[in-house]
Amino acid sequence: MPTSFIVLGSGQDGGAPQLGETTLRSPRRSASSLAVISASGAVVLLDASPDIRLQVEVLLSSPLYPHGRDEFLDGVCITHAHIGHYAGLLQFGREAAATREIPLHATERFLAFVKENEPWAALLRDGHLVGVPIDNAAAVIDGDLTIAALPVPHRDEYSDTVAFSVQVRGHPWLLYLPDIDDWGAWDGAEEELARHDVALIDASFSTYDELPSREMGSIRHPLVTDTITRFRHLTTETRLILTHINHSNPLGDPIAPITDQAAAAGFRVAYDGLTISREDENA
Repeated sequence: MPTSFIVLGSGQDGGAPQLGETTLRSPRRSASSLAVISASGAVVLLDASPDIRLQVEVLLSSPLYPHGRDEFLDGVCITHAHIGHYAGLLQFGREAAATREIPLHATERFLAFVKENEPWAALLRDGHLVGVPIDNAAAVIDGDLTIAALPVPHRDEYSDTVAFSVQVRGHPWLLYLPDIDDWGAWDGAEEELARHDVALIDASFSTYDELPSREMGSIRHPLVTDTITRFRHLTTETRLILTHINHSNPLGDPIAPITDQAAAAGFRVAYDGLTISREDENA
């Protein structure tokens, strides 16, 4: 079986609809998360969202999931300390799954944040998770799969932010980059996207006026239109998939112009449950 990934969540941190909404303005989505399953059966989670219980249920019911395991995961990788990306870690604690010694791959700064703040600290102190720094060394999941952290510019109130380069026997197969402030602020952005076969990238907003009650400058993300303009020439070689889509963003709605614009430029829009397998295991 080839290495595969399952998009467990394609939404921004609050999902869609968000708490208290009665009208769905965009396709229903849970918060951003990804499961990677190696050819030899290792399973690793990229980000632990607030929707993790239902997302892991989807993972466990997938025909790709290798059953008969002692623990349901071989590791968790966290991009940064914004609520949609790590709040699900609480489900690993003694009040819930009570896992034992699952590797938590994250930066030194993120691990320090967890160790210094309850109830997160109990997850490490009680042995439910084991912190493994990824600042200077890739996470080795098994003989087939390694995951390297790439620093990216983002709002870093509590920890730094990384993207993950998922490598299959050394080949850069998948880039997972759900959050970035601005493409122009990341030197080498185009080169990183281009060297991967597949890239899931930040598509939080399509326009600056989606949230009239919020100051958009305080929640910086590149607009989908900017992403299309910058990287449409890469879509012939790299499969570019738009993810981390805010509840205000009509991207993915079949009648929305931005959906047609993305498709015409060769981009794909992520959805919860999207599954992609590595097509060429000898690449």
